[in-house]
Amino acid sequence: MLFAANGSGKSPVVRMLASALGFPNNFRAEILEKCSAVVLHAEVDKKPLKIRRALEAKNGDFYATIDFDGTQTEHYSEASFSVALFQLLGLKPPRLVSNKGTEAQPYIATLLPLFYLIQGHGYSAAYRAPSSFIADQFAEMVRFAFGLNPKHSFEIKKSLIEEKGALEAQTRKIVAAQRVLEYQSRGVDDSDANKAALQLTSESLTQQIEGLRASVDAKGTASSTLTELLRQKDAQIQTRQLELFELKTRVAGIETIRAEIDGEVKTLGLNEEALGVFKSFQEICRVPNCGLFLGSSESYGKNLLYLKDQIKDLERNSRRAEIRAEQLAERLEELEEERQTLAKSLESPTTSGVDQLVTAVQSLTKQLVSVESALAQISGLKDSRSKLFKLEQERDRIQDRIEGLTNTGRADHAFNDLRRKLRELTVKWMDMLETTSVSRNVDIDLNLRFTFGGETLETIGSGGTSSTTSRLVLAIHAALLEAYLADGTRPFRFLILDTPKQDELHTADLARYLTELEKMCEANDAQLLFSSTEYEHPIAKQDKRWLPSYRGPEKPMYLGRRSDLLPETEAASDPGDGA
Repeated sequence: MLFAANGSGKSPVVRMLASALGFPNNFRAEILEKCSAVVLHAEVDKKPLKIRRALEAKNGDFYATIDFDGTQTEHYSEASFSVALFQLLGLKPPRLVSNKGTEAQPYIATLLPLFYLIQGHGYSAAYRAPSSFIADQFAEMVRFAFGLNPKHSFEIKKSLIEEKGALEAQTRKIVAAQRVLEYQSRGVDDSDANKAALQLTSESLTQQIEGLRASVDAKGTASSTLTELLRQKDAQIQTRQLELFELKTRVAGIETIRAEIDGEVKTLGLNEEALGVFKSFQEICRVPNCGLFLGSSESYGKNLLYLKDQIKDLERNSRRAEIRAEQLAERLEELEEERQTLAKSLESPTTSGVDQLVTAVQSLTKQLVSVESALAQISGLKDSRSKLFKLEQERDRIQDRIEGLTNTGRADHAFNDLRRKLRELTVKWMDMLETTSVSRNVDIDLNLRFTFGGETLETIGSGGTSSTTSRLVLAIHAALLEAYLADGTRPFRFLILDTPKQDELHTADLARYLTELEKMCEANDAQLLFSSTEYEHPIAKQDKRWLPSYRGPEKPMYLGRRSDLLPETEAASDPGDGA
C-alpha cells in the first residue's frame, strides 16, 4: 500500500511499475529529466527477476534489460520485450488480427490493463490500454490471459482467405463445366431407354453391313436393303416434319402470348397514369403521401415485375424453339438428299448390283457412324456430369472448411463458460460495493461488452454518476481477477489499483471491497497493490506499507535526491499531510 497526500508522487511510482512491465513512459518532463531508469525486482517460480527500463527524456526509444535465472537479455522494442517476458512466464502469444486486417501480436502493455487500473481514466471503462490496435482487443486479451483460443486468429484468417480464393476458383470451374454440359446436352436424349435402343441399332446396322458384304446375291440383297432404308428415310422425314411443325406452332403461340402480355403491361401503365391523375385531385387525397393509393402502387409494381419476368421466360423458350427448328430444318435437308440418293440407286435401270451394294453399305455405314456418334455424345455427357458432380463435391468440402473456420467463436464452450462465471462474479462484487440503481441482469457478449439491464457502461456513465461507473469497473476487474486466480499456474497474480476515486466511493464500501480482495489474494497466492490519499487500509503481518521517504518543500515525497532522503524513523512516523 502506498499512502500519502496528493502531490507526493504516488501515481508516478505506480506508473513506473507499469513502465517496467512495458507500458509507455508517460511521465512529466521533470521525472524524465531527473530519472534515468526504473528497476523492478520480482519473482517468477521462486527465481529472481530484474527488469531495468530506461526512461528516455528525448527521442523516446525503447530500451530495457531482463535479468532472469542468471541470464540477461537486451531489448530495443516493445515487441521484443513482450515476447521475451511472455516466454519467461510460460505464455505463447497468439498471432492475432489488427484493426487493419494485418497480423498483430499482443504486448505486455495490451495485457496489463486487465490487472492494472491507472489513475483517472482507468476507472471509466472495463478495459483501457495505451493503444488499441488489435481487433476486439479486450476480448482477445482476456482469451489470451485465460489460455483460450483467439477470436480472430491470423492463421485462421489466412487460411480463410486461401479457402475463399479456392472457393472462387472452384465456382469458376463449375460454371465452365455447366456451360460445357449445357452445350453437350442440347438435343441429346441420354435416357437409359434411348441408349439401349441406340446400342441395338448399332448392332443391327453392323450385322446388316456384314450381311451385305457376305451375300452371294449382291443385287437382290442390296435391293431389299435399299428398299428398307428408303422406308426408314421416309419415316424419319415424316417424324422430323411433324416435330418442325409443332415447334413452329409453339413459336407462334409464344408470340401470341407475348403480345397479350404486352397488352397487359400497357394496360397497367394506363392504370398507373390514371392513378397519378386521381392523386392530383385534392378532393380525393388532400395530404401529400396520404397512403390512400399505396396498395394500388404496390400492386402495380408487383404485377409489372411478374409480367416482365414472364416475358423473359417466353423469350428464352422462343429462342430455344427457334434454334431447334433451325437444326430440324438442316436435318430435313440432309434426309431429303439421302432419300434421293437411295431412290435414284434403287429405281435407275442402269444401276448395277455392285453399285446398289456400295450405296446400301455407304448408307448403312453413315447411319452406323451417326448412331456411334450419338452413343459417344451420351458417354461424353455422362463423363461431364460425373466431372461436374466431383467439382460440386469439392466445392461443398471447401464451404465446410470455410464454415468451420468462421464458426470458431460460436462453439467456444470454454469462453462461454467464462462469460457465465464473470456474470455471477460481477454481480457478487457489485453487491460488495453497494452499487445501487444498476440492474443485476448482467450480460456479456462475445466481444466482452458488459451491459446491465441493457445499459452499457458508457450509457450509465453519461446518464448517472461517475461513482456508479467506478464501482462497476472495480467489480468487473475483481470478477476477472477471481476467475483468473482459480488456476494456480497463471502468472499474473496481482491487481494494481492506482488511487481509486475515493471522493466518489464511500469509505465503508471501499474498505469492504479491499478487505475481500485481500482475503482472495491471500487464499490464491496473489498480491494487491493499492495507492491511497485518504483511506488508510489496515496493515497485517504479510502486508507492506510504502510511505514517501524524501524530504519535500511542503511534504514528504516518493522521489527525490539522495541528499533529501529522510531518516527511516522520520519517514515511518511522518506519513504526510492527511494521514
